[in-house]
Amino acid sequence: MTYAMNSGKTFNMVLSHVDHSHPSTWTKKLAKDHIQTEFDGWDPQLTKILSFIDSSIKWPLRVGPKLSRWTSPSSKLVVIGDAAHAMLPYMSQGAAMAVEDGAALAIALDHISVLDEMPFALRVFEAERIKRSGAMMDASSMNGLIWHFPDGPEQRARDESMTAEVAGLPFTHSANQWSDPVTCWWAFGYDAEEAMAQAWRRASSNRPAKC
Repeated sequence: MTYAMNSGKTFNMVLSHVDHSHPSTWTKKLAKDHIQTEFDGWDPQLTKILSFIDSSIKWPLRVGPKLSRWTSPSSKLVVIGDAAHAMLPYMSQGAAMAVEDGAALAIALDHISVLDEMPFALRVFEAERIKRSGAMMDASSMNGLIWHFPDGPEQRARDESMTAEVAGLPFTHSANQWSDPVTCWWAFGYDAEEAMAQAWRRASSNRPAKC
């Protein structure tokens, strides 16, 4: 991932790779050497850019555990965003999931009029968002595995599946989930507000009537 900053005066490049060393051994001084060594022998344009690096930062990518609950027993606290579902960046949907959380929570809260209904609202919200964000966590982890296949049969099969899109030709599927049509529809076609409204209707229909 690359982009210009500071009115084009600064060029930022983000590279990722598998590293089994412990982050406590990483230093800013050695980060530049680690990057250039890791990507030595890659595309000449990439290695040329890397040769211009003056300094770099290296940090670990982590995925959080899947939580079974987001709300406290008292229903006075609910976690959303990274606090609820920290994920790897390989679908670029971490921040998007937080936005979806906020939109869905607003819909759930809009359906209640008294404080006594808060526990029910948060349960409905929680169930819908745990399902959605958990699936995105899995997709992000899977895309990371796909991108980091070592040279071999899996890597060649992955590259073969991306031949049409790389050539600018029409395609119906790709191992790259960022461009695979079905995955894109699932990731970007999701309407958090509508999904929450539907979840509310289902939960409400199964809710015991008040006497």
